[in-house]
Amino acid sequence: MVNLPIEYSDKPVTPFGGMSLMKRFVDQTGIKEYLSSLDLPQPGSNRGYDPADIVTSFWLSIWTGASRYIHCDWLRYDTVLQSI
Repeated sequence: MVNLPIEYSDKPVTPFGGMSLMKRFVDQTGIKEYLSSLDLPQPGSNRGYDPADIVTSFWLSIWTGASRYIHCDWLRYDTVLQSI
């Protein structure tokens, strides 16, 4: 077993810290650009969300352990994850 040092920090912490790796994966593979190139239904108002953002957010929710669509709501309140 690895002996990891324990340190305290004033930096914000999230249980989804590994999401930075998923963000890097999404960026390197160009998934979002590919989704933008598809003929996905566009929002009907200026307050609508980009369909590529909706699909990406749903995938991120699944990757963080969401087993139901309502669990996607978890990510909305995690300010650290939003900054990633």
